[in-house]
Amino acid sequence: MNRVVLRRSAGCSTSQGRRTSGFARWVRVEASRRGSHVVRAGQEGGGNPFGNMGNFMKQLKQAQEVMQVEAVKVQKEMQEAEFEGFSSDETVRVVLSGNQEAKGCDITQAAYSQGADALGGLITEAYKDAHEKSVTAMKDRMKNLASSLGLPQNPNM
Repeated sequence: MNRVVLRRSAGCSTSQGRRTSGFARWVRVEASRRGSHVVRAGQEGGGNPFGNMGNFMKQLKQAQEVMQVEAVKVQKEMQEAEFEGFSSDETVRVVLSGNQEAKGCDITQAAYSQGADALGGLITEAYKDAHEKSVTAMKDRMKNLASSLGLPQNPNM
């Protein structure tokens, strides 16, 4: 349980030890079981310990709105972008969108002549290559977006 006591305090001292104006100030002292702390004149006890939280929340909401608009732009850019992936011997080419949707696959006669099992492996290699390029491009684009908005960088990205 807190109790409030108003105390009259004398004028302030200067660095040379002289007293300034002699008028008294009322200082509010709040005491509790854990100790006491002083609330300076004119301050209210029990105020918002987080300062102007309403203003902070407003700024946060504005930042979220900007981020959402920019994220939609990035998604649209990535949807229109195309990424090529190749097999190790470059006999198979796979094209993916930035959303990892398949756009095309080109297979050379040399890849067909290696047999069905080998051809499956070559297609898988090409797909993985295109997918990796797409994911890397998205991560880079999001890093650039975050830095342009002044947001902290995620070290895992």
